[in-house]
Amino acid sequence: MINIHKDYLALKKNVLYAIIAEFFIQLISTSLLYILPLYMRSAGYTDVQIAGHISFRFLGVLLTTLPLGFFIKGRKLKWFFTATGIFIPLLTITCIVAIAYHMDWLISCSQFMYGVFYAFTSAAILPFIVRNEKSETQTEAIALHFAVWSLGAVISGCMVGVLNLVNPHLFNERNVLILIGLIGFANLYFLFNIKEEYVPEVKSRIRTLHKEFDWKIIGYVLVPNILIGIGAGLAIPFIGLFFANVHGMTTGGFALVTSFTSVLVVGATLYIPTLKRRFGMQWAIANIQVTAIIALVILASTQYINMYSFAVVLAVCAYCIRNPLMNMVGPLTSELSMNYVGENNQEILSALMSAISSGGYFFSAILFKKLREHDMSYAAIFYVTAGFYFIAAFFYYSMSGRYQRRQAA
Repeated sequence: MINIHKDYLALKKNVLYAIIAEFFIQLISTSLLYILPLYMRSAGYTDVQIAGHISFRFLGVLLTTLPLGFFIKGRKLKWFFTATGIFIPLLTITCIVAIAYHMDWLISCSQFMYGVFYAFTSAAILPFIVRNEKSETQTEAIALHFAVWSLGAVISGCMVGVLNLVNPHLFNERNVLILIGLIGFANLYFLFNIKEEYVPEVKSRIRTLHKEFDWKIIGYVLVPNILIGIGAGLAIPFIGLFFANVHGMTTGGFALVTSFTSVLVVGATLYIPTLKRRFGMQWAIANIQVTAIIALVILASTQYINMYSFAVVLAVCAYCIRNPLMNMVGPLTSELSMNYVGENNQEILSALMSAISSGGYFFSAILFKKLREHDMSYAAIFYVTAGFYFIAAFFYYSMSGRYQRRQAA
């Protein structure tokens, strides 16, 4: 643990400031991901309506990240983070107020613009880390970047759960989400402390894009990202609805469970560089992902035994296993993907990965809406997710083997 601590303290200040600023954005983002559907449900919206409104957020990211991937090459990235830091809290508060007054057009617009500005950070953060961090500690920097998502879920989940238990009328979902939106403005302090950053001299030119990048290699790397993006989009935004509608769990109870699992995710994610050095990237990716898929299948299957009291306990246990394992492997697959395509392709790959992730959430939200309209069970939808994850795990296993053989050669 001492060595792990030293490795993370060795990260460069600019990278640390960018990741801390990202934490405040992820604090808002995880709140919206897990709590917003429950708030909309309490405000009278159906599963179908919730999925329809949420899909606009992912559409905004999808339409923005790809142009950004071309544009950010050879440019400073701090100002993209700053734009995110200003507008994400504002749009969050706007959306919450719009839900309270059932202003459906404003909900969709604010969600779409949220996605646009969220893309500024999601497309730029990995290139910023790879550009500015030492190669010896890149794995730690990427792991810390992934950990802040879960840390945001910990803090937001605790806030929602504890404050809701203290005074459920004052600290309802709406007021807590607005409070988290206001706290999010703190990210600007850390962004303003980022000093000089490394910027590559080469900029992308639209006329020669087909020649600038190795599209065959990029396409191969994107296949498992597409599969995971679609699968995750079918499950993650609606897991709260699963626990509420299948097992009768309250918003406060789900928030506390999510916080607990997120604590596990933070610890597991920060430990992944050590695990990689001890067992190798290929072993870590394959074994961790397969175990997480099995836990997801068990979680889904509890719908068929929800008449028994132990079903919700089993579901929570499976959720607590699935979340850390599936999230802790993210830094490894991202590092593998970025290094596999080479330095020339990293900016466009980061943008495409972000676009595919959000695009998967967008199309999956539409697919989830259609499936629920036809009364498909949550369990069946989660089984489809597990299938996508399993194929992606096979791709990553194959890719890591290729990369290791290429490095050895």
